[in-house]
Amino acid sequence: MYKNTHCDIINENDNVIIGLGDSFTQGVEAYSLETWKSITDNNPSTYNITGQHFIKEQGQNNWVRQLTKTYLPEYKTFNLGMNGGGNRSTIRELYLAQSELPKKLNNVVVILLSTGLERYDFLKKNDETAGVDWHQKWQTIFPIDPDNNNNNGRGPIAELDRAYFRHIWSERNDMLEFLFNIAEVQSYCDARGYKFLFGSVFETRVNRKQILTVLDDKKQYIDIIDWDNLIQIPNRDCFMDMINQLEGNPYRAIHEIALLSQKSKMPSKYITPCWHWTIEGQKCVAEYLFNELTKRKLI
Repeated sequence: MYKNTHCDIINENDNVIIGLGDSFTQGVEAYSLETWKSITDNNPSTYNITGQHFIKEQGQNNWVRQLTKTYLPEYKTFNLGMNGGGNRSTIRELYLAQSELPKKLNNVVVILLSTGLERYDFLKKNDETAGVDWHQKWQTIFPIDPDNNNNNGRGPIAELDRAYFRHIWSERNDMLEFLFNIAEVQSYCDARGYKFLFGSVFETRVNRKQILTVLDDKKQYIDIIDWDNLIQIPNRDCFMDMINQLEGNPYRAIHEIALLSQKSKMPSKYITPCWHWTIEGQKCVAEYLFNELTKRKLI
């Protein structure tokens, strides 16, 4: 968590929007045009890394901040999104940040914008940082097929990626882990009287129907979460699908959006060269979430 840039100081009786998610929630690449012009690295695949030098802009331009700044000025911002992380880590940030959240608060809404379901997080073995800025403490692994992929530039951790693929990962386990994560944050919110919504940044499988088809012999677990809390965008698979079509583009699969955006050196109106959201894209997400909160009478 970046306390000074992404999280306001929360006092008793405050209204709070808590954002959970990955780099899209953190605000990676939501930069001014001047900042984009200053980036000299022309390899779009490294823009995420370069973006760590622009933490202040990320803190000011992410959808959580846009939501409170533009639509809910009576609310404080508490953004626990983490670049490169999975759902497991951002949800557990709630516990690690608990000392920053007074017990007596007014209205609190927790919004998770889910990342890829295949991501699995655990604490790093030798991380020695501590306190409220203890941010990059999580190691995220991905199921990398050793027969169809090299180490993908991930160094020694790629060995664990490959072992994860061989011995643990399956699409069914993706779905179960997602359900467990949502059930956990849902219980966390219920215990504290917080309100909760979840949606998806780019993961098209975040819906009851698709998950049910994959659960196979574990279908009885589909309703361990409250599906009424899901943000379903009409005729759209996820928020990235919505943003892509706001650009005036036809429907494209998520991997196609990523490949096309990486051909550019500068952002379009809504999408950056590493297929994240520009400032305008973040604003569109914030507007949609405000309308959703209003419709559901959560604010």
